[in-house]
Amino acid sequence: MRHLLAGRRQLLGKLVGGAPRSTPGNAVVVEPALVQDALGLLQKKPPAPVMVNGKPAVRTVNHVKQDLLAQLRQTTPDGRPPSLPEEDSDAIDLVGMLFDHLMKDVRPNSPASNLLAKLQVPLLRVALTDKGFFTRQQHPARQMLNAIAETGAYWLGEDDADQQLVGKMQSVVDRTVREFDGDMGVFSNLLEDLSSHLHTVSRKAEVAEKRHVEAARGKERLALARDRAATVVEGMLKKQNLPRFTHTLLSQAWTDVMALTALRQGEDSDAWRQQLEIAERLVGVAKAGPGAAGIPSSEAQALQQDIQGALTQVGYHDEEAAAIAQRLVDPQGGSAADDDSAASRTELTMRLKARARLGEDMQESKKKKKVALSPEEQARLEQIKHLPFGSWFEFTLNQQGEKVRRRLSWFSTVTGHVLFVNHRGQKVGDHTLEGLARAMAQGQVKVVEEEKGTLIDRAWNTVMSALRSFAGQSAPAKEAPAR
Repeated sequence: MRHLLAGRRQLLGKLVGGAPRSTPGNAVVVEPALVQDALGLLQKKPPAPVMVNGKPAVRTVNHVKQDLLAQLRQTTPDGRPPSLPEEDSDAIDLVGMLFDHLMKDVRPNSPASNLLAKLQVPLLRVALTDKGFFTRQQHPARQMLNAIAETGAYWLGEDDADQQLVGKMQSVVDRTVREFDGDMGVFSNLLEDLSSHLHTVSRKAEVAEKRHVEAARGKERLALARDRAATVVEGMLKKQNLPRFTHTLLSQAWTDVMALTALRQGEDSDAWRQQLEIAERLVGVAKAGPGAAGIPSSEAQALQQDIQGALTQVGYHDEEAAAIAQRLVDPQGGSAADDDSAASRTELTMRLKARARLGEDMQESKKKKKVALSPEEQARLEQIKHLPFGSWFEFTLNQQGEKVRRRLSWFSTVTGHVLFVNHRGQKVGDHTLEGLARAMAQGQVKVVEEEKGTLIDRAWNTVMSALRSFAGQSAPAKEAPAR
């Protein structure tokens, strides 16, 4: 690693002109123990804010390095400039590069960004005393850093971040800053505490997501049942010259009744056949017209009760359901006074048309005019349909390029609805398959490829790849003295 860093320094020195700056001749190389003491003092102080062009900026490890040198200057004899041991300087640079890559996955000035900044000094102290931090994936301090980084990047990437989780992470980080003084057991204990909390949060997220999926599937079943009921009722009413009140009641309220019956008991049930029979009898009564013999009184009361009970099942109040049932069973009944009452046919008809209907939100989305997809959009649609539930998508939120991840929990090829949740299992946004395909074709949404390893492992691999790239470019320079 140090060899790779040397190659990087050499190339950077050539790019800016001349050789890399050397240590001043009067500098004092500080003992590692004194470096640890100085970092320990910095760890106890609140980090000074960083301003760039008058605006708050992210605090980096390079800023910590400058603070460290300023702290060490107070202990060097005769005010001579301090110089870090080369190995310590390399370790600090490596930690700085690692933090720079981790910070790219969190929003600036977010809770996660502030928490990572607080961990910089303790993690520097770890890296300077235990080089296993760089090579051991199971190193407790490295696992702690990964837990904070991943949770911050994914769980706390929402505007409505879980304040309880934020509080827990702040508590763990604050205890790390307060308690760490060389004992790696501090990281193990605090990591166990944080992991236990995250496990509980994950279980809650799974339960919440499952509940949303079940609700979405229920809506799909309702949409299918409503479509079937509407088809049956429309077939019955086709070319029938019925009074407006009866037609409105059957095409709206009674369609809802039959949809709920199909949903709960199925189209092969006795209840479905009974509701269908009632609808046919009401059509017959309405078609008979004035002066025709109505339903026998012995049957009228039972039929009226059946209608009233069915209407209350789909949200009608008892009085309203009773008035509708009475008008249907005995269209010509009632006195003139009744016609002026709140239960008049005209007012009841208006109420029927104004009511929110069962599964109405699903129907409204289906009524929207379909716009033909382009070949690219059609290809994205087919891609989505072949993705497994649980796939992650990345959404671009604004022109500044802020991104957020959503989990594809469920979709329906029947209704076209898509369910996305965040890391906490909460439903986010309303999406359709076609809308999602268009957003993907426009580059606003993309599928997140399966990522191997932890966030810190991927960041570390990126750092090492960059260093190897520098070393490859600087190889010819090593031969310069021979020429």
